[in-house]
Amino acid sequence: MNNWDDLRFLVALSKTGTMTAAAKLLGTNTATVSRRIERLSETLGVPAFVKTADGWRPSEAVRDLIDVALNFDGQLKATLNSQTSGIEGEIVPLALGASPIISALLLFPGLAPKANPLTGVQLNITDRLDREGLGQNDLVVQFGRPDQGRIVARKAGDISFRPYRFRDADPDCDWIGLNNAPARSRILRSAHDLFGKEPKFRVDHFMALHTLMQTTRLGGPLPDLLAQNTPDLVPVCASATPVTLDCWLFYHESRRSDPGMRRAVDWVIHCFESFGVAATQSEHA
Repeated sequence: MNNWDDLRFLVALSKTGTMTAAAKLLGTNTATVSRRIERLSETLGVPAFVKTADGWRPSEAVRDLIDVALNFDGQLKATLNSQTSGIEGEIVPLALGASPIISALLLFPGLAPKANPLTGVQLNITDRLDREGLGQNDLVVQFGRPDQGRIVARKAGDISFRPYRFRDADPDCDWIGLNNAPARSRILRSAHDLFGKEPKFRVDHFMALHTLMQTTRLGGPLPDLLAQNTPDLVPVCASATPVTLDCWLFYHESRRSDPGMRRAVDWVIHCFESFGVAATQSEHA
């Protein structure tokens, strides 16, 4: 492989899964990404990527190359951030992907001006809905332990959920569910058992569910932290045991020594501690 610049295109497409998103990440156009990937495939003698229903996925022929490129990219960022850390006016950019409910309930409150969070870090927070791996993110906070790989993972805390309805609603009211995802299955089963019927509506995430509940006055499963901030909501069954989901953060192992990453991880843990839902678990690869 004579053109090392092709590795940027390889990594971008593996992170994003689409030519359009890879082009945006690289600051170029879709045609250029397609051309570079095609050239790489010709060099290898086999397709570098395979088109699937979920987007472009790396073939076995490039997985080792991607691992090398990702490790180099992470080490380069960590080295640059170490050099600029502490220099007045220098800002470390960091992309954080998180489930919308985690961002809204735990991370956004931790960005209040009085908290003076993340000095020297420019944080770009994006919604992350059930996508595997880091994707375009440097750091991810999600429900459930991530798949093992070349990552550093740490349990940040946990969030409890239970079915709620409005205080003045009919006990036999309809309810709103979520589009199916493995991490939510226990929550949805618990709600189905208590409401005794299929949901009337389904949405993608808990923030949308909460908003639609307020509009329709229907019931639905919610995090206790969110329901407690809505006085008109009461548990469908006060004696029912809540469903608790673990929240994990993870990042590529090449960023262990990155001072910007360390500050971001400490901030995430502090956000969970502020609400009394933090874990006491050490990092592990």
